[in-house]
Amino acid sequence: MNIKPPMRNYTLSDADLVGFGHNLCQNITRDQAQFTPRGVTAGNVTSLNALVTAFENLPGDSYYAADVSIAVEAKNATRADLDIKIRDITQCAIIKWGADSPRYKKFGTIDISKVSDREYLSVCRQVVVTATGYLSDLTSVGLTHDMIDAVTDGADAFGSNLDDLNEAITVRDIKKGERIADGNEIYSFITQYCTVGKYIWDDVDEAKYNDYVIYPTGSSGLSRPTNLTANWITGDPEVHLNWDAVSGASSYDIYHCAVDFGLPSGTFTFWFDSPNPPQGVAFTVNKRNYYKIKAKNGSVVSEFSDEAWTEVVI
Repeated sequence: MNIKPPMRNYTLSDADLVGFGHNLCQNITRDQAQFTPRGVTAGNVTSLNALVTAFENLPGDSYYAADVSIAVEAKNATRADLDIKIRDITQCAIIKWGADSPRYKKFGTIDISKVSDREYLSVCRQVVVTATGYLSDLTSVGLTHDMIDAVTDGADAFGSNLDDLNEAITVRDIKKGERIADGNEIYSFITQYCTVGKYIWDDVDEAKYNDYVIYPTGSSGLSRPTNLTANWITGDPEVHLNWDAVSGASSYDIYHCAVDFGLPSGTFTFWFDSPNPPQGVAFTVNKRNYYKIKAKNGSVVSEFSDEAWTEVVI
């Protein structure tokens, strides 16, 4: 199950959101006499600080990504073990009838290394059915009930591995969405209280006014790129990226990550600098290719865009 997380309403990093939230609570407490008449009480500040602290203590995405990696490792180990068990059976058929015989081909294991995990599980079941049907013919060349049972048990374990992997991916997606929702809630309070703070100190105290400015002019400067899309058409030599141009950006840094089909993104690496959208980019074959970008102008760099992905099957 693929769960689309909500959109982030803020371009601060989570760490900066936490830091700004704690500082904001301190500033409002300092200015509580001015805030209370405008409806922002000490209780409101305590509640916001508690939200920020709880958000700070949430496990990051890397925690849940590690669970996905652990599930992938378990799945891959079971598949590698099954490869050996299946080969032991199909070699009996090759010895008996030859690799070009229709009876051997009935096992369905030709190009088995190239099939998806779900297809692989179906092949395992097909091997069991076929081997059971040919048991009396292949006993003389070494096939046994125990060999067939070993594939049956391995297929059951592999199916459980796939379920565990899907569960880990789903949990990661859910937690990512929950973290974004919590961050958006905090940011909504921050923007509300900062609006009050700027109203209080406008044309009164510039230093205190600046305490309530979330994005100081010239320090962050660039909005994060939005509406990133990634598309690959069969036969094309490139993936086609497009996004909305960011005002003030002179170029864009493009990052890439390639994972197995159906998996969420992992570690991104910087690929190259693009002057503007649209942009054709390279890809990794037979993988799900993820991309995300940053806008920049000199040393000023935006937050990452949302991810976009496309699967390349060659």
